[in-house]
Amino acid sequence: MTEVEKFIKKLHRLEKSGDLEVEHLLKALKIPDPALIEPLREMSRQYDWQPMNDDLVVPMAAWVDAICIYLESGVAGLIKAVNRPKQFFGIVFGTIEELPPHKALDAFLQLGEEFARGIPPKKKSFAKCYIYTLMNFSCGIKSQKIGARTHDAFVPILKGLIAATIGTKDENMAEYAAICFEALGDTSDTEYLKSLTFNEKRYKNIGKTVAKRIIKKYEHSKP
Repeated sequence: MTEVEKFIKKLHRLEKSGDLEVEHLLKALKIPDPALIEPLREMSRQYDWQPMNDDLVVPMAAWVDAICIYLESGVAGLIKAVNRPKQFFGIVFGTIEELPPHKALDAFLQLGEEFARGIPPKKKSFAKCYIYTLMNFSCGIKSQKIGARTHDAFVPILKGLIAATIGTKDENMAEYAAICFEALGDTSDTEYLKSLTFNEKRYKNIGKTVAKRIIKKYEHSKP
C-alpha cells in the first residue's frame, strides 16, 4: 500500500467514525503528492462535504479545494485563489500556514507586499486574516534567525500594517504585526519597537517585550 493509499484510508476511517477534522486533511501537505488530488475530491463528493457557506458548518470541501490547488499548482495557485468569493482567502491562509516554512514565507511575502503602503479600504478583512495568520505562523519559527533578504522584505509590510492600525479600533492588528518581529525582525528593529505607542493598555508594553526577546535571541546566537 502506497503512502497516498494509507493516508486516504485513514481519512475514510476518521470520517466514518465522526472524528475527521480539518487538521487531518491538512496533513496531505506533508506528503505532498498530486496523486492525492482525485481521491480527496472523490471523498468530498462521496461524503457531501460543504463548500464555503454562511452557516456554522465547517467547509470541508473548501479545505479540500485549497489543498488540491496547492498539490496541483503550488504556492502560485494558492495566491491566485485568494480572490475567490465568500472570503475563501481565510482557507488559503490556513493552508499556507501549514506549508514548509520557506514556501509559507514566500506566499506571505507575495500576499502582503501591498501592505507596506497601507491597507486598501476594501481589503481590511483580508489584512486582518493575513496578519493574524502570519503571527500564528511566525510563532513556530521565532527561535530561528532569518536571513537579511527575508528581514528586509517583511519589515516594510509589518511597519505598514502597524502604521495603518495603531491607535485605531483595529489596534490588535498592530499588536499582531509587532509580535511578528520576534521571528522576522532583528536587532536593527529594536529601537523602532520600543518607540511604539499603543492606546490600549493591554498592548502598552508589547513593543518593548518583543525588542527584549529579539536582543536575547541574537545574544544567544553569538559564538
